[in-house]
Amino acid sequence: MAVTTMVTLFRKIVMVHRVFHWSTVRRAQFRGIATRVCGTCRTISGVIIKFREAAADGVAGKSAAFTGISVVLALGLSAVTLSAQPAPLHLTIGALIGLTGPFSAYGPSLEKAVVLAAQAANQAAKNARVNVTVSLVAADTQGEPQAALSAARTLVDRKASCILGPATTPEAISVLAGITMQRNITLWPQASSTRLRAVKDNGTIYRTVAADDLQSKALVMAIESYVGKSRNVAVIFRNELFGDALSKAFIRDWQAAGGKVVTTVSFDPQQENFDTEAALALAQSPDAYLVIDYPDTYSKLGAALVRTGKFDPKKLFVADALSFAKVPSSIPAEAIEGAHGVAGGSPKGTGAYHLFNKLWDAAGVVEIGSYASNTFDAGILCFLAAVRARSTDPDAIRNNVRGVTEYGAPQFTIENLAEAVKAAAMGDPIDYVGVSGSFHFAPNGDATAGLYDVFEYRAGNQVYLKQLNVSGVQ
Repeated sequence: MAVTTMVTLFRKIVMVHRVFHWSTVRRAQFRGIATRVCGTCRTISGVIIKFREAAADGVAGKSAAFTGISVVLALGLSAVTLSAQPAPLHLTIGALIGLTGPFSAYGPSLEKAVVLAAQAANQAAKNARVNVTVSLVAADTQGEPQAALSAARTLVDRKASCILGPATTPEAISVLAGITMQRNITLWPQASSTRLRAVKDNGTIYRTVAADDLQSKALVMAIESYVGKSRNVAVIFRNELFGDALSKAFIRDWQAAGGKVVTTVSFDPQQENFDTEAALALAQSPDAYLVIDYPDTYSKLGAALVRTGKFDPKKLFVADALSFAKVPSSIPAEAIEGAHGVAGGSPKGTGAYHLFNKLWDAAGVVEIGSYASNTFDAGILCFLAAVRARSTDPDAIRNNVRGVTEYGAPQFTIENLAEAVKAAAMGDPIDYVGVSGSFHFAPNGDATAGLYDVFEYRAGNQVYLKQLNVSGVQ
């Protein structure tokens, strides 16, 4: 083969490569790839120069040059192919779970949800032929703010790029102020208090769980359905962020609907005896009582309510923090049998809902609990944001959350998650519709609507009654 022919061949390789290079960059918007591909261009161009120099030395030089060119040609063409592939991405998702403490009853369900999210993400990436893998790191918050912060620091030390949880507002505020806001790490708490809106978060908090001003409306609707409108209600709540904010929202909404709040009783969660508070709550024989509490304290408060001799559990309504698949043995049956409550729900009858339940049942052991699907969805959203960002950098993930929940963009669910991954990997906007619903986040990162299941406790088990669709202006 003549020298000029070889040079012409290499020039054509370079031209074809450059066309491929620019189409790849423009389509995928992966600037990191551009640098590597340009390096390939320079390598091949260098071969042309070396070949010319060797050719000037005669036949021996040509032979050596042809040998070198053959090797470099193979390497160069291989580099063109390999350069078009994004660098492997390994995402670590952190999970703050209350395995001990006041929310230990929910811990196993939430832990199982994040495991399923990682499994679904890995399978989708594999099916999409996108080189992304997901792993999990988890830590126990103990239901205590300082312990939650310590746990979050452990997750960050273990390279977590986003964090699912924690379950309570005090924990979430502690983690936000102590580490996640500084590092631009997105935090996806199950905490629903409206007080989270009052803290500065630099756009790092996203909630797949509806805030309590929506739960308040759901509680009003539930009491009206099962007790009646314009009735007398007693409100009993724990004196901390969750209880204070939700009780105020409910009182406002119940009175606006024509009802009357005859008694408001707050209590210190740390106290040992609740007999005084129980007597005050039932003194005026209300038509219904709303209790806003956590499982550990309701075991004591519920027993105190029963001791009054005036308590009827069928008049009791509870907020989502007292929602269980099975009632914990620490809560007396007389304090909860026949009670009603509300908790976040998922759209019934959808393909995503059925697939999620199929995956859950196949994994065995742990029964599904409140906000398991919301936590699963949070994990998927973190994964998709990382895929779209082509980065595990927390700030890049934060900046792509809205790009994977964009109103009007092509919609995807866990049924076609691999297709969502392909689209996100190209940098396209998508709209992931979760198991628990759509997520068109308000500017403050809150969901703008929420589905709530109304349930009743029968023989120690939670029985689904109906679903409420609640919307609100955030």
